[in-house]
Amino acid sequence: MTTSWTLPSHVDQYAEPGAELIDIAWEYLDNIKSLDNRSAQSNGNLIHSARSPKLDIKNKTYFIRATGFNFQNLPATISGIEVRLNTRRYGRATDDTVELCLDGIALGENQATRDILPQKIYGSEISIWNAESISVSDVQNNTFGVVIRFRAHPDWPHKDPVLIDSVEMRIH
Repeated sequence: MTTSWTLPSHVDQYAEPGAELIDIAWEYLDNIKSLDNRSAQSNGNLIHSARSPKLDIKNKTYFIRATGFNFQNLPATISGIEVRLNTRRYGRATDDTVELCLDGIALGENQATRDILPQKIYGSEISIWNAESISVSDVQNNTFGVVIRFRAHPDWPHKDPVLIDSVEMRIH
């Protein structure tokens, strides 16, 4: 049994402790919370400035945490977890963090990649992200979800925003 693609009921953001100077906040985050299909946009552009030889600046967005997925028709045991992310990266923003979370703590393996595709699916029908102890009760917990963060592409200097159109999850 597989659940349908499900949207979160709660989305929040937070900065990396001690790194607020390189983190960019998100505007319009309440639009994701209201699930009205509008985008959340980073407040400012992700910037990679190559200033050789002494300085190479690459900033990151705040963490976005999506929780409260309220899944229907969960299987008896969890065999796979998928997260579908629809974004507009304007060619240069890449993943920094794509991790499951439970009770505000990272769970399993970071699935971030350098791909800059507008739609990406993380995980699979047979991948539980190396979160070996994950259970149906964990997935039903309101604090279960995914944490996402973007960064300036490490190879190409640029100045571009990121727009998040949707974050969805399904359970196998």
